Order: sequence, then structure tokens, then C-alpha cells
Amino acid sequence: CQGAAPRVADRICWGFSLFASKENAAVTHVTARPSLLTTPEPWHLLVTQTPAKEKAKEGETVVLNCRFHSPQRPFLTDLMVKWYKEDEKGQMDLLENNMTILPNNSRVFMSGDLSQGDASLVILNVTTSDHGIYFCEVTLPDGKVVTGDGTKLRIRRALGNI
Repeated sequence: CQGAAPRVADRICWGFSLFASKENAAVTHVTARPSLLTTPEPWHLLVTQTPAKEKAKEGETVVLNCRFHSPQRPFLTDLMVKWYKEDEKGQMDLLENNMTILPNNSRVFMSGDLSQGDASLVILNVTTSDHGIYFCEVTLPDGKVVTGDGTKLRIRRALGNI
């Protein structure tokens, strides 16, 4: 209850100081003084994806950066990260609950350190089918979902391929 800045939304709690006087040890004086108890702050999470656009040639490795940061909570734990791709065929989930969900696919994985606010995605040996817009989505412990602005990935055919 001590040391909190006053706010309208704060609740008041009462601190009690108990002391006995030397003259009359059998009497206990109770002094009540109001102090503030702050309510928990809601999560505010910033999710940043870079670059906004990325070009690669078939066969190259691509890293799509996703950084997240919370000013109120510098140590972020218990977060769930999802990556998905949108293209002309619709939406396809690539990574859910911090793990790759594509069957028989070891080309796509998360390389970042979540404890450092990094949920970057790596795509190995890209192909033209990897073309699309990739979104990084972070789910907070309270269920709130925050999604990045997306990274548009364009794949060029390698020379000599038809």
C-alpha cells in the first residue's frame, strides 16, 4: 500500500499502526491512516515486424523479424506466439504455441529468444510458394492478442529456373 502514486482508479486500503504506551501497557492504541493500493495495470504490448517488405531468391534463407516489448513488464513470460501467412489461397498457420505446426516441414521455425522479446521466424530454402504476407501474433497470459503489421515476402525465381 505504500509509495504508490494517487490515481482515481486506485482503491484505498487502511494501514494500522499498533503500539502500546509505556505508562499503560495494557492499552493498545490503533491509528488508522489511508494509503493507496494500486490495481494491476493492463498489459500493453508493442509488436513490431521488420522489414515491412522482404525480397529473396529461391533457395535463400529469410529471417522475418518480430520483436515485442511491454513498457510495464520488461520480463515477459508465459506468452504464446503464432505466425501465419496470408496469400491468394487464404490464411495458413505456420507456427502456433511457439512451435512449428506444418507437417513434415523443418524449413520454417522460430529462431528468436522469447525471454528477450524476439519471436523472429526463419524460412530455409525459400520457394515461390512462400510468397505472401507473414504475421506475428502474440497472446498474453490474460488472453489479449496483439498482432504485428505484417511482412510482405516476395520470392524471385533463381536464374536458370523456368
